[in-house]
Amino acid sequence: MVVAGYILIIVLNSSGSFNEIQSTWQGGPEEETPVSSWIDSFYSSEYMNWFSTEGSLTLDYAEDIPEHIIDADAGAPYSVVAVNMDSDTDIDLLVTSWSDDLVAWYRNNGNGDSWTLVEIASEFDGANCARPFDVNSDGYMDVIATAFYDDSLYWFESDSSEYLWIRHPIAEINGPGEIFPMVNNGQVQLLVTESDTGNLYIIKAGFVPDTVYWYSFQLAGNYPGVSSVDICDVDLDGDLDIVLAESNNSRITFLECITWYSEFETHVIDSAIPHPMCIRFGNIDNDNYPDIAVCSFDNSSVYWYRNLLTGWEKHTVTDSLWGASGVTICDITQNEDGWHNIVAAGCHDGEVRWYEHTASDEWNEYIMGDLPGASALCAAELDTVPGLEIVGAAGVGDAIKFWSPGFYTDEGELTSSILDGEVNRLWTNISWAAEVPADSALSIQVRGSEDWESMGNWSEELYEPTELYEILTDTTRYFQYRVLMRTTDSTETPVLNEITLSWDDVGIEETTETTFPGHSLHLISPNPAMNSIEFSVISTDIASVKLLDLTGRVIEEFTTPDSGTCSFQTGGLAPGLYFLQTDMKDIPAYRIVVIN
Repeated sequence: MVVAGYILIIVLNSSGSFNEIQSTWQGGPEEETPVSSWIDSFYSSEYMNWFSTEGSLTLDYAEDIPEHIIDADAGAPYSVVAVNMDSDTDIDLLVTSWSDDLVAWYRNNGNGDSWTLVEIASEFDGANCARPFDVNSDGYMDVIATAFYDDSLYWFESDSSEYLWIRHPIAEINGPGEIFPMVNNGQVQLLVTESDTGNLYIIKAGFVPDTVYWYSFQLAGNYPGVSSVDICDVDLDGDLDIVLAESNNSRITFLECITWYSEFETHVIDSAIPHPMCIRFGNIDNDNYPDIAVCSFDNSSVYWYRNLLTGWEKHTVTDSLWGASGVTICDITQNEDGWHNIVAAGCHDGEVRWYEHTASDEWNEYIMGDLPGASALCAAELDTVPGLEIVGAAGVGDAIKFWSPGFYTDEGELTSSILDGEVNRLWTNISWAAEVPADSALSIQVRGSEDWESMGNWSEELYEPTELYEILTDTTRYFQYRVLMRTTDSTETPVLNEITLSWDDVGIEETTETTFPGHSLHLISPNPAMNSIEFSVISTDIASVKLLDLTGRVIEEFTTPDSGTCSFQTGGLAPGLYFLQTDMKDIPAYRIVVIN
C-alpha cells in the first residue's frame, strides 16, 4: 500500500520550557506585522491606559469628568489657593475677587459637596493675590494679600475666630503682583513683585512682643511686566532661587541665588515666549531636579523646561490652548508613575485641560471642562474620590469650579502584537500577574495560526492562568492575546502588571509533500485523551510505535499488532503533551497526543 501525505517532522532540541513575557506596554501601538518579541508594544487598544505607569495596564480615564460649581458669581476670581483654613479634616479654598474687591475663603463643608463663603476683607481695591501663612506662629492661619489699585500689601491676622480678621499694612507696592510667603533660614519672609515697575522685593518680618514689623530689600535688576514668579532651590545648593515670567519682555528668567537679598546671577531661560502668563516649578520627570511649566498667552501654548543643571531643555506640551493663562503641576491620579501631570487653562478657549505624560516628550490630553475666562488653577484633595481635584477660577469671568478626574471607563480591550515563533510551537501556558478589585473583571483571550494574516477566532475568555493544550490543540507558528477589562465601580480598575506565554522546547518544521510506501499512523481515540489512547498503523515497514514525553524519554513501546490497532491506558501518566513516534527509512514521524 502506498499512502501519500504531508509528514510533520519534529526535532526535539533540549528539554525545558521557554517564556515570552510582556511587562510594559509603553512603546505604544505598532504595525500589524509579526514581531519576534512583544517587548513594550502592542497592536491596538480601545479605552485602555497603557502609558501612565510603566509595567501596568489599566482602563482609561473617563471622558466625562464630573464637574462641581463652588460659586457661579464670584466676581472675577483672580487667584485661588487650596488650604485648610479652619484646621478641620478637609481642604478649603482662599480666593481673591478682582471685580468685587474681596478677599475671602470658601469653607469646605465636607466632601466638596457644599461650600460657605467667609469674608476676610471687602472694599479691597483690585484684590488680585492672596496667600495663606501663619505669620506669628500662633497656630491660626493668617492671610497675606495685595490690592492692585490701592498699591498696598496687607497681613490679615486671624485671632482664632474664622469670621474676625485684623488688618495690618505691610508696605506700599506700585501695582503689586504675586506674593510668595516663606520661612527662609528660620525667618518669615515675603517675595513680592511690582508689576508696574518690574521691581522685586524681599520683605522680612521682625517680632517684638505682640507686634510684627516689616522691612524690605529691593533685588537688583528690573523685570518689566513680570506676570508670574515662583521660588525653588533649582540647583540643589541649599539656596532659594527665583524664576520669573516677564510678559513685557517675552521671556522667562532664572535668578540664581548667590547671597540671599543682595546678589543673584541672572540667566535667561527663554527669550522668545510671547506673553508668558504663569510659571510654576515641579519635578515633572522624576529626576529629583525641579523643572518648569509655563503658559504662553499669545502662542496658545504650554511648555515645560527640563532642568539639566547646566541648562534647560524646552519641550512643547500643547500649542492649541487659545489664550493659555494658567498652569499647575501635580500627580492628579497619584499613581506613583514618577511623572507629574500638567493642568492648563485657556482664557479664550474657555477650557481646562489635563495633560498626562505618555513618553519622553508626548502628552495625552483630556478636556476636564469648560471655564470661560479661566486664569488660575490649583490642585487638592477636596472630596472622597481617589486622586486630586482640579480647581479653576475664571479671572475674566465669575465662576469657581472643580473637577474630579480619576474615574474609569466601563470597559476596554488591548490586542497584542502577533508573536512569530519562527517555527511551529507547542504553546503550553498563558499566565499573568494582575490586581482585580471586587467590582471589576480581567480576562484574556488567545489564538494561534499558521498564517499571520488570518489569525482566526479568539478563544473563550480566560479568567485565570490556563494550560493551552485544550485551547490550541494544533502547533502553530503565530500567537496573539487580547486583554479584556470591565468595571462596575468607576473609581476602580483592574491592573495588569505582566503576562507570560510559555511553550515547550520543541520546534516543528513542515516538509513538502512527500510519498512514503506502506506508511500510515492514525489516532482513533479523541485528542485530548482522557483515560486511554488508541491508534492504528498500516505499514509494510513499521515494526513498532513509541510513546515519548517532551524530553524524548520513551514511556511505552508498542509492537505493531496484526490487527493494526493498539490501545494504551493513560491513568499512570501526568497530564501534558506526548508524542507517538514511528521510524521509517531513518526518518522519525510523530503524532501529537494531549493527555488530560
